Amino acid sequence: MIACPDALGLATPTAVAVGTGIGARNGILIKNATALEQTSNMQAIIFDKTGTLTEGKPAVTNIVAFAAGKLAGLDEARLLQVAATAEADSEHPLASAIVEGAKDRQLALLPYSQFQAIAGGGVQAQVDGDTVFVGTPKLLAENHIQLQPAEQEELAALQAEGKTAMLVAMNGQAVGLVAVADRVRATSRETIAQLKALGIGVAMLTGDNQRTAEFVGRELDIDRVFAEVLPSDKANYVKQLQSEGLFTAMVGDGVNDAPALAQADLGIAIGAGTGVAIETAEAVLMRSAPLDVLAAIRLSKATVTKMKQNLFWAAIYNVIAIPVAAGVLYPFGILLAPEVGALAMSASSITVATNAVLLKSVEKKLRHSSNEFDSVRSDHA
Repeated sequence: MIACPDALGLATPTAVAVGTGIGARNGILIKNATALEQTSNMQAIIFDKTGTLTEGKPAVTNIVAFAAGKLAGLDEARLLQVAATAEADSEHPLASAIVEGAKDRQLALLPYSQFQAIAGGGVQAQVDGDTVFVGTPKLLAENHIQLQPAEQEELAALQAEGKTAMLVAMNGQAVGLVAVADRVRATSRETIAQLKALGIGVAMLTGDNQRTAEFVGRELDIDRVFAEVLPSDKANYVKQLQSEGLFTAMVGDGVNDAPALAQADLGIAIGAGTGVAIETAEAVLMRSAPLDVLAAIRLSKATVTKMKQNLFWAAIYNVIAIPVAAGVLYPFGILLAPEVGALAMSASSITVATNAVLLKSVEKKLRHSSNEFDSVRSDHA
């Protein structure tokens, strides 16, 4: 009876059950015990920019018709209309921003065909009989379309402001650009600052150009910024940090983030993200709040502490009680009565379970983070 292993058997599962329950009530879904434990081991974390550190709701800010575009009869409205038509079948958030920008200006889509998405570059389509490219400078260069010096300066100026400028080319000539900006989440900077205060290295991953990425990196005080990253290469940047001996987490929301989430020691998906990202990740932040990364770390550390405490008390019980039950104190006239043994065994299990339930005290701190997020969100509404 004394040697019953219930206390040892309950030590870890009870803490995990309480910890995952607390997380779920606070919008942090942790899929397994390993993920719950490993979150506290985090040494480096990589954030995908769009939809994670930013709101994921980009909007058109600038429309610029180049000289060649004006000669072709393209004003700002027509340029946006052509770009939106070319992007109509794209699932990229920036493409959606351009299409929405055209809708807001009541610009109808033109006839189009032969749509082709080019990973990490942009799109190509036949729009009203013209061959149109919308995308990065690299995409245009690969198709032997050059920018004039004045056009390059216009592009650089917008990128320096943290905007993503997508070039528009028609029939082999650059005719203009459409700039889009995605506002940084209100809690992103505080999240980064607190992670760094915990000694966790922070990096940002984005397909944006170097200037735009560096602007956001400076705004959020992120030291390591990986820009112009192709979707297929994201996992390689996770491997790069892992090769430095760092336990690395990845936070993302899109289909393109799934390989990186799978590669990371701990994959964390934003709840507003795609099903593929959520399926791949070990943890999901349902409120899409960066601050919940900190809440997950606090919850993990508290849970691991309770596990260790439970194992300690269960071990102490067995170390002391089993020799006594075996008669080590019999020479001194001390015997362990059956009813006392039953009581001791029950008390050990109750102690372990009660200690695990005390983990709920950390929930107040998690709710504090939630209230901070809701307060900031209402201030910016």
